[in-house]
Amino acid sequence: PYRDTGIRLPVLPNYGSPETARLGCDHVYVIHKVGHPDRLARMVRLLQLLRISAEFVPVMQPPETQLQAHMSSLHGTDVPSLENIIEWHTRHRIYRDMAEQGYRSALILDDSVDMELNIKTIMRAIHRHIPADWDMLFPGHCGAFEGIQPRPSPDALPSLRLANMPICLHAHAISRKGLMRLLHSLPPLPTSNEIIGMAIMRLKEQGLLKMYSVDTPVFAPRPAEHDSHEERHLAGNKKLGISAVDHLALWQGQNKQEHRN
Repeated sequence: PYRDTGIRLPVLPNYGSPETARLGCDHVYVIHKVGHPDRLARMVRLLQLLRISAEFVPVMQPPETQLQAHMSSLHGTDVPSLENIIEWHTRHRIYRDMAEQGYRSALILDDSVDMELNIKTIMRAIHRHIPADWDMLFPGHCGAFEGIQPRPSPDALPSLRLANMPICLHAHAISRKGLMRLLHSLPPLPTSNEIIGMAIMRLKEQGLLKMYSVDTPVFAPRPAEHDSHEERHLAGNKKLGISAVDHLALWQGQNKQEHRN
């Protein structure tokens, strides 16, 4: 449903089995905000270095006729902002694509994220321990209290927790069951100024989604060189153990040195 935008973005090749190349999911989507080429270039190089297969998807604004019709149908003062509408529309269309492609699970990343250098090993362990009936998994989040939540079972990984309020959608995975519940519960466009992340959290609070988080997170927002001050501030204070972005910078520096020699 998003492939008619005319925007050409990378689709990284199949580097192997889903367990490793797609971090335990059937597919990996990376949301790219057009106009941030440094983010796109960094993320492509990072995933190539780690040999992670992924499809890049543009941030999408609804067609003007759809947008005008939707706005005219809303009443009151709590109307969604254009920024809210664009994010909601983008993510909802990715969810729809996941349904149409028949994926049993998908990992959805923002193009601004950094990740642990050994992310493949970490995600493989997480998928072996997460309960079979999971709906959503947050290996990256902005939640402050995930680490004090109980584990799903006594023998689960110490980092795998029953989600409290992970918030933030920069790194989350969805199972087929969770996807169907999201599409049933979320309209294609927001009817208030509630952001889609909070709408998803509300479904969890209503008992409609079985949600798990990883604490400390293994994905974290990482501003690129030309990001605004606000975008840098929103990166938060979730620190990684061994940053893959830092490793990429070292690897690129070494390659440049070898070419000079």
